[in-house]
Amino acid sequence: MFVNKSRLEHLLPPSAYYAPEQHHRELDSLFEPAWHLIACRSDLPKSGDFITFDLFGHPLLLRNFDGDLRCFINVCAHRHSMLTHERRGHAPRLVCQYHGWEYTKDGRTGRIPDARCFRPWDRENAHLTTVRTEICGELVFVCLAPQAPSLADHLGSYWTLFASSFSPPYRAAWTYDASYAANWKVFVENSLESYHLPVVHPKTFGKLPPEANCEHGLDARFTWYRAHDDELAPLAWVAERFGVPSTRTYEHHNLHPNITYSQSDCVRLIMSVFPTSPTTCRHQAWLFTVRGERPGWIKEGFGWLLARAISRFASKVVQEDVGIYPDVQRGMEASSARGVIGTREERVYVFQKYVLDGCADRQHAAHASR
Repeated sequence: MFVNKSRLEHLLPPSAYYAPEQHHRELDSLFEPAWHLIACRSDLPKSGDFITFDLFGHPLLLRNFDGDLRCFINVCAHRHSMLTHERRGHAPRLVCQYHGWEYTKDGRTGRIPDARCFRPWDRENAHLTTVRTEICGELVFVCLAPQAPSLADHLGSYWTLFASSFSPPYRAAWTYDASYAANWKVFVENSLESYHLPVVHPKTFGKLPPEANCEHGLDARFTWYRAHDDELAPLAWVAERFGVPSTRTYEHHNLHPNITYSQSDCVRLIMSVFPTSPTTCRHQAWLFTVRGERPGWIKEGFGWLLARAISRFASKVVQEDVGIYPDVQRGMEASSARGVIGTREERVYVFQKYVLDGCADRQHAAHASR
């Protein structure tokens, strides 16, 4: 059942989805202090593997040093070139593409070509800027704020859930990375309600779940949805074969500001969305399915088939959603109406209140410090 029994106010005006000043308030208030999921261990399986990532204008480089993942600002300490412009790759050493300065996993300089030219050595400045990095299960998080709480404090009760959901017997089955012509909140709000399912997802979900089957949890920091569905019986059957719990239940969680997590028997999906401008965003997703640590060939075959089937389904769902985002964004930019939220969309209301309150708190703190 839904928590609210009557319609709710649409708290954010349309301008909040395209105004540059709102975009900057959200970056300062909601995103800069938070931890952000940018990769999985499986994205960098070998020592020397690396990925680069632009996080709110900060170029990052995440690298595997013999199994130890370290993140740096992707800028050489010599004369400020990006260390690399490649989105991902492999290199035996961390070397700047411009003059060949080499760095260790601590961000300190290693080999410097013609090093005698730099005597006396400036140790205070000749190093990379490190970025806080923590691992939860197979998930890799970074934080730009040196004084922010730990990842465990940031995730709260979700730390244990993520650690167990994204580690054996679950293994990565599908990853997704795309950019959309829509404000990041358009993506999040779409994920928070089931009202659009019959229209946008006719070939996948296809129907509106009855209110009696829906359970909503509403908190200032997160919201969740849970539903029991006998159509999940095939996944429950597979779960029993692998010795993992079977519930025939689907859950969807949103951890503010930008992480969404869903689970059903044998399946775990986590997604991040990042604002790249007032009217664009980047979406990343990692799907894990149960495979076992070292199952026999029969279980391995089941696991492989499950991973392939669920990956295809997830891809179809994403593509159905992708088609609506630009039109929602265009409508926001042309609308003079305030909007309205139904009880089935009450998680959207909680999310909007989080955005509104978070930005207001930062504005109040800024004024108080003057």
